[in-house]
Amino acid sequence: PEAAAHETRCNELNVVVRSPNSRDALIACEGARDALVFLESSGLNVTGHVAIELSIRMPSGVSGSAAGCYLEPEHVVCALTYAEFKAWGTWFGVPVDRSLYRSVVSHEVAHRVADVNFAISKPSIQAKEYIAYVTQFSAMAPVLREQILSQFEAEAFKGDWQITTTIYMLDCMRFGVRAYLHFRELPDGKEYLRAILTGRVLTD
Repeated sequence: PEAAAHETRCNELNVVVRSPNSRDALIACEGARDALVFLESSGLNVTGHVAIELSIRMPSGVSGSAAGCYLEPEHVVCALTYAEFKAWGTWFGVPVDRSLYRSVVSHEVAHRVADVNFAISKPSIQAKEYIAYVTQFSAMAPVLREQILSQFEAEAFKGDWQITTTIYMLDCMRFGVRAYLHFRELPDGKEYLRAILTGRVLTD
């Protein structure tokens, strides 16, 4: 049976982590901090409450290939415990370690923050995932980021017309790499994120 979860309140953050062990909770806090720092610097409102649940399995209905998810109706970020994630061996083509685990949390926290910053009622999958992956890679340790990018023979998306739900569904990791490379080349990434949140780009 799964160990009972305990609550950890992240220092100086409006973030609470429920986890079977405190070590995982502390990594989750750092992942949340990484995401919040990046998103705040990009002009998003990050003052809302973030609830994170760490467990040995994803909630019912979530793909078994997912290391984390964001439950929109409940406004809860979920992720596997580090031990469960570590058992995968590799992710994004690189060996799983705590830094990579931290980035899983950053990705899902980005979904939570974007959720309350969208000015449109039904943002597209590609809009939500673009923000989450850009946050994950931007907040990642540079050495880890370059290690992951080197695993993919991928080029930046050339324009909005390439950033689609179909491309995401075919290969979500390659989508994430291409999204970050696209964002990195933009003259004003902050304005592009604002355009996504207001529904001016990446709509269905």
